[in-house]
Amino acid sequence: MNNRIKVIGATDYIFCLLLALAMVAAPNYIESGSCDFSSSYLVTVLVVFFVLSVINYFARRLIVRNIISPVYIGEFNGLFNAWNKILHSKHNLWLFFVIILLFWLPIIIALYPGTLINDTWGQLAQFIQYFYKGNHDGVFSNHHPIFDTLIMGAIITPFGEKLDNWQLGFFVYSFVQELLTAFSFSLTTYYAHRYLKLKSGYVLAMLLFYALCPIFPISAQTISKDALFSWIYVIFIILFIEALRTQGRVFSNFKYDSLLGLFAILCIITKSVGIYIVTFSLVAVCLFIPKYRKYSIATLVCSVIIALGLLTGVKRTLNVAPSGKQEMFSVPFQQTARYFKYHSKDVTKAEFNSINVLLDGKNIGKVYNPTNADPVKGYTDRGNYKQYKNYLVSWFKEGRRHPRTYIAAFNAMVSGWFSFAEYDPLMSMDWHNLLDPKLIPTSAAVRQGEFRKSSQAVQTVFDNLYKNPILQLLLSYGLYASVLPLFITATFLRKWGLEEVKFYWLSVIPLGLSILLGCWLAPVSTLFEGRRYLYPVVYTIPLMLSLCLSIYQIKYGRRE
Repeated sequence: MNNRIKVIGATDYIFCLLLALAMVAAPNYIESGSCDFSSSYLVTVLVVFFVLSVINYFARRLIVRNIISPVYIGEFNGLFNAWNKILHSKHNLWLFFVIILLFWLPIIIALYPGTLINDTWGQLAQFIQYFYKGNHDGVFSNHHPIFDTLIMGAIITPFGEKLDNWQLGFFVYSFVQELLTAFSFSLTTYYAHRYLKLKSGYVLAMLLFYALCPIFPISAQTISKDALFSWIYVIFIILFIEALRTQGRVFSNFKYDSLLGLFAILCIITKSVGIYIVTFSLVAVCLFIPKYRKYSIATLVCSVIIALGLLTGVKRTLNVAPSGKQEMFSVPFQQTARYFKYHSKDVTKAEFNSINVLLDGKNIGKVYNPTNADPVKGYTDRGNYKQYKNYLVSWFKEGRRHPRTYIAAFNAMVSGWFSFAEYDPLMSMDWHNLLDPKLIPTSAAVRQGEFRKSSQAVQTVFDNLYKNPILQLLLSYGLYASVLPLFITATFLRKWGLEEVKFYWLSVIPLGLSILLGCWLAPVSTLFEGRRYLYPVVYTIPLMLSLCLSIYQIKYGRRE
């Protein structure tokens, strides 16, 4: 390999160091809620930093080498010839879709009728109360995106209410969602081939990853607001990246503007943090990409106005109760609880009174769980805006007094995202305390006959795969929530000296916001259903990696 090729840069070393610091601390925070930053910790960090740097170096070196000197495939010629026929077929998008779906079918069948998360039982109850029981007095809650509740309820409840077959309704909804998710993945693969011009081997690896990695079909069969949002988000990201690839020229196409606007609207109305991800991402495009700026601004403004108008109109029509403000305070409340646990004698009377209005000041130190905010924040809002303002004043004072306690509380909350704990999407409906037996029979949450055995078999196989040291990384939180995002970010932030990719770094914005707002500020990570918060990141990681590979191809492909 030419010695003039710079395989890794300073950004890689910085991210490897940050990742080592977090990964070494994460297991300690998960197990005990704290981490001893001793000499042993620092030595371990140095070792992990070295290993990560070596892996990063050889991964990037392998990519460059493969682009400059393609790997000889020899006896696999027949396989690749068949693959190239599929790849270059005029129906390749639909062939990708069929391939993904065929590999998913055994899991889809085994997990019949799909898996409802606990929140979904509550959403269905709200829908039934309003449309079937005639209770219109603030039944709906904005704790769940109202459009998600309406979509799930409209598809599922007729099967239960009219046909007395709730599980058939679950399956119909789940299967439609699986079809749409598989299509979004086939569209991603198609985009990588058609527009990013990825080499056929990379496109094949991408397709097989979507088809064979069990995380994807198991996630797609979960009946949850996150699974609904995530396939929509995939298509939005494809359209967003196309704006970066064409450096804004695509905004001159009204069809593109309409599609981007449509999926921006869908992202906003189906996910609470969607408004922030979409708005900040498109604002960045408007600010940094000058070509056809008036069209990009128009797309942004129209999308946000229409989405907010739809949300406002529907909420008023259905008398939707506002969600509790406590949902946005998971991290601050955890910091306060940890402060009460370890520094209760330092809490002034005024601070206690302002905090006790929102939280149970006498018990938050006792119920504090370092990795789960729900016991502290609860599920209902107890205060008004003025009381939250008074709380924040006390929160700030206590943070200045014991900043290390606040840092430790934050580290504990995000530790799961840096761990190698098993990332297994939900396959069981055992936790369903929001199921109201007066509205939906409890039998609806129990898989019947052979499907109970087959669902347990899927869980067992997944657990066994995770126990295999070779596959453990592939099925862990840390790979998707920290390792690959940092690898991708380091790639985008390098100075490539290429005019074609000068705006690719903007793709870090939706990726970063999805992790920061969707995961880090969530009430849980590895506990209960916390894995669902990572769906949008997991779904779009292959696309982000393909964008990284396209940079390498542009940079080093010219050397062939």
